[in-house]
Amino acid sequence: MRIKTRGHSCIELSTIDGSLLLDPGVFSDLTGAFEGKNAVLITHEHADHADEAAIVQALNANSVLEVYAPAVLADKLREQLPAAVAAQVHTVCAGADLIVGGIKVRAVGGTHATIHRSIDLVANVGYILGDHAVGQPVVYHPGDNYHVPVGVPVDLLLLPVMAPWAKMSEAADFAVAVKAATWAPIHDGLLNERGTALFDRQLGAIAGRDGSEFRRLEVGVETKVEELLAR
Repeated sequence: MRIKTRGHSCIELSTIDGSLLLDPGVFSDLTGAFEGKNAVLITHEHADHADEAAIVQALNANSVLEVYAPAVLADKLREQLPAAVAAQVHTVCAGADLIVGGIKVRAVGGTHATIHRSIDLVANVGYILGDHAVGQPVVYHPGDNYHVPVGVPVDLLLLPVMAPWAKMSEAADFAVAVKAATWAPIHDGLLNERGTALFDRQLGAIAGRDGSEFRRLEVGVETKVEELLAR
């Protein structure tokens, strides 16, 4: 399995059987992102995770591309598409099991983390991707929630590190609870170089004390997931 980040929370996962795109939002570099993709998985409706215009354009250009998203976003996308194309958009909720691009996917969680009590919550589904039974490592993209999946051995945690709804201690506690071998930071599109260095240093030290590794993915560079897990 191969992985590539396009910045912020946008991730590509690929196997010999296909390729997935997760959370193509407006903070990410989406140049060519939809090319050769079997499916797009979206955790929630916020623009930094779902660039609606880009997704609609990709669907209109590719008759076999499938998009999976929570109900509100799925409905909004369908409203912008011809009926035949709208059928390529699927509603997904926590507990759903899929196989797309040769990758087993389970949706977990269900609700976005609280930003403030005055701001309405929206649906958020995290995605557990891969299957040890077929020799694939397991990758977890939680979207915007620190939901800890129960009874699921995660190899690579895509760890949201900076958001209006989060703080570093919560990110660290979440990562420790997931017990993944490797933590790779995501959701950092609002950080400058000084902030990135600080988060990497602090979270990297916590990961090390917990017996895990902290590995930053280089934007645009494809890496084997197995190489990220090597100790």
